[in-house]
Amino acid sequence: MISKQVNVKLIFTGLILALAVVVIGSLAFGYSKSSLWDVIEVLIGRANSGTVLIITRIRLPRILACLLGGASLALAGLLLQTLTRNPLADSGILGINAGAGMVIACVISYWSVESRSVILALPFFAMLGGILTIMVVYLIARKKNHGISPIRLIITGVGISSMLSGTMVSIVGNIDRYRVDYIVSWLSGKVSGDDWTTLTMIAPLLIILWGLAYSRSRSLNIMNLNEQTALALGLQLQKERLITLSLATALAAISVVLVGNITFVGLVTGHIARKWLGGDHRLTMPASMILGMVLLLIADTIGRVLLVGTGIPTGLIVSCIGAPYFLYLMSRVAQ
Repeated sequence: MISKQVNVKLIFTGLILALAVVVIGSLAFGYSKSSLWDVIEVLIGRANSGTVLIITRIRLPRILACLLGGASLALAGLLLQTLTRNPLADSGILGINAGAGMVIACVISYWSVESRSVILALPFFAMLGGILTIMVVYLIARKKNHGISPIRLIITGVGISSMLSGTMVSIVGNIDRYRVDYIVSWLSGKVSGDDWTTLTMIAPLLIILWGLAYSRSRSLNIMNLNEQTALALGLQLQKERLITLSLATALAAISVVLVGNITFVGLVTGHIARKWLGGDHRLTMPASMILGMVLLLIADTIGRVLLVGTGIPTGLIVSCIGAPYFLYLMSRVAQ
C-alpha cells in the first residue's frame, strides 16, 4: 500500500515537473528571438515593452489556450472511454469535434464573429453541434438487442466525422469563399482561441465542467464494474451514463472553440493514465488532464519553434503522435 502511494506521488511529481518545464520552454522560445532570461525579466518587471508584449499578449494566451484545450480534450476522452468501455474512444474519433465545428462554421458564415453576442454564444452553439452528432453516431452504431459494438462505434464516428468535415468546407465555400481558409485551418487543428477575450469567456466554463466531472469520480469508478454489480451498489446507470456523455460532449465541444479540430489527445492520455494509475478516476482524471496539457503544448511549441514558417497546424503534429498509437490500440482490440 505504501509503495503504491509512493509510486502515485512520483508519477504526479514527474507530470507536474514536465508541465512546468514545457510551459517555461514555450514562454521562452518562439518566432522572435528570446530566452529564458527574458521570461525572468518579465516576471520581475525589468523587461522592455517589446518583450512584455510578445510574452504576455502573444505567447501566454496561446499557452493558456493549449493548456485549457488539452486538459479538456483529455478529460473528455477518458470519460468517453469509461462510458463506452472502449479504449479507442475519443471526442475527435467519435465525431463530437466535427459536429461542434459544423455548427461553428455555419455561425461564422452567416454572422460576424466580431460581434460580442456571437462570441459569447459560440460555446453553446458548439455544445449543441457536439450533442446532436454523438446522438446520431450512437443511434447508427446501436444494433437492436445487441447494444453497442466498440468497433462499430468507432467506424460510425469516423464516417460521420469525415462526412461533416467535407460538408463543412462545401457550405462555407458556397456562402463565403474567403472564409474557407479559416475552416481548413480549423479542421487541421489550428489554435484559434489565443486571445484574452475568448479565454476569459471560456476558461470559467471549462473549469466548472472539470469540477463537475471530478465530482462524479465515485460513480465513474462504479461504472467500471459490470452492470449487475453497479446496479446492486445502487448506481442509477442510465442517469450516470447520460451525465457522463453530456460532460464529455460539453468539454470537447467547448475545446473546439479554443484549439480547433484536434483528435487523439483524449485517446492517448486517457489510455496512458489508466495504464500508469489503474482505474481510479480520482487519480486518472488529473493525470490525464496534465498529460493532455503537456502533449498539446509540446506539439504547439514544435510547430512554433522547429517548424517555423511551414504553417503546419498543431493538430497535424498531434496526429503524427496519436495516429500510430491509435493503430496499435486498434490492433489489440481487434484481436
